[in-house]
Amino acid sequence: MKKQNIAFALLFVILGALIAAAPYSFAKVCELGEKVMKCHWTARVELFLGISVAVLGLAKFAFADGKFQLGINAGIIVNAALIILVPTFIIGVCGMKTMHCNSVTKPTLVILGAVTAIAVIVQSVLVWKKQKR
Repeated sequence: MKKQNIAFALLFVILGALIAAAPYSFAKVCELGEKVMKCHWTARVELFLGISVAVLGLAKFAFADGKFQLGINAGIIVNAALIILVPTFIIGVCGMKTMHCNSVTKPTLVILGAVTAIAVIVQSVLVWKKQKR
């Protein structure tokens, strides 16, 4: 397996772990109270999506073939899109602009999702160019 593939696989594992951990640690969502807020459900979905990206990143270690890499990348790009869409459109976060989930969690998840999408697109282009030769 090329160093480039190992680096991208490791990057996706790290990004997946960050996405899964963010709503529960450094970009914490609101505490549960009398009413369950939207950010609580966003955090749960992001946990699943982050784990999914990390598992797909681990799968990249097992399959060095370019076609498998591109297939795994297809799964990662879908997850990256959902990572961005869940806090912005699908579920959302709390309505008040001053809430921590709106000012910290949402931008953090959008940035992590965008970095994941950019990385998977870059790696896909590199793998596709190599396959074309």
